[in-house]
Amino acid sequence: MNKYVNITKKIVLIISLIIYIYLVFIGRNQYIYNISYNNSIIFIILISIFIYICGMLDNKYNENINLYIILYFILLISVTFVIGRDVFRLYDWAYTGQYIPFHTITSQFKYGSNLSIIKNILGNSIMLIPLSLLLMIKNTKYKNIFRQLIIILPIIISIEFLQAYSHTGSFDIDDIILNYFGTIIFTFLITRFSLIDKIRKLFFTNFNLNKTIKYILYYFILIILLVYIIYLFI
Repeated sequence: MNKYVNITKKIVLIISLIIYIYLVFIGRNQYIYNISYNNSIIFIILISIFIYICGMLDNKYNENINLYIILYFILLISVTFVIGRDVFRLYDWAYTGQYIPFHTITSQFKYGSNLSIIKNILGNSIMLIPLSLLLMIKNTKYKNIFRQLIIILPIIISIEFLQAYSHTGSFDIDDIILNYFGTIIFTFLITRFSLIDKIRKLFFTNFNLNKTIKYILYYFILIILLVYIIYLFI
């Protein structure tokens, strides 16, 4: 039965990702099917929940953590380079940008609406937090802030430079500051209060549920995922 679950998980994952990539990346279909930030996040979360429940059945917890990380990077690429952006083209550096630290942040508080503050400042602050959390869940050595930064900081800087070079955004030093300190503060708090150990246990347990309940959850989330995919095409 575990073999059946593992095979089904891979089939559902592959088909779901093909559909996601088609909707988001192929031919700018987000303009046709209205794939928004929220729709993309919900889609990836539903796939992740399905994988999580499969883990309760086949006990492949470590393999699933790697899948969560892959799904996170697919979502990150979607929201930073594709959805709501100009067509991705690598050519001359976009000279427009903000290179003065805290200029964008102070401008948002002075002139921005509450919605723009939440979207830009809070959004940038939490953007890399899921990766930070997944790294700590994958291996306890990443509870060390310095180890986190070795991975996180190059990703943040690469996104900013690539956005400017591909003209899907502009280089903004404040985005780096917000991404960086948001991740650092999160890592500090979650390790300082020993929350990561409790969260980590949630990803390596089946909650002692009996097999019948696990399969009910399995088919339930599978149906929800299927219905959501149909909804995106309507």
